[in-house]
Amino acid sequence: MNDMTARVRAKRFSREALAQLPPALLVADANKLLDLTRSTGYRMIHEGTYPCAVLKVGDQHRVVTADLLRVLDLPDLPIRRRMASLPPAIRLPDANELLSLSRTTGYKLARTGQYPCSVLRVGSEYRVRKHELQRLLQVGDLPAEAAA
Repeated sequence: MNDMTARVRAKRFSREALAQLPPALLVADANKLLDLTRSTGYRMIHEGTYPCAVLKVGDQHRVVTADLLRVLDLPDLPIRRRMASLPPAIRLPDANELLSLSRTTGYKLARTGQYPCSVLRVGSEYRVRKHELQRLLQVGDLPAEAAA
């Protein structure tokens, strides 16, 4: 067990709570898991030294949960299962939820072409390709033995 894993377990983050994390976290939530203050976390993001992948979504930052779990030496299987259960084209509100974006922010980014992956217009609705979202969130496919 590495030092970071020990700190997470010491703060009593249960496996159940970690399994419920969205694929992209608010920086504040990731900072709690990494035991970082708000200012230290944002300073590290701006310096490019944050210990895991960070997405710039519009003018906001999101931490890639799968990478955070890898840094903490914890399994990302719940996130892979959640992504595997989604259809190939994901409704924009569902993609917004996965990226921890508000409805307003997500639609604004989609309309202005600033959404972090390509957005399809299907009639009056927006869709996001699952494989692009998986790549963005660094979530691969489920291993065959875990899918069963």
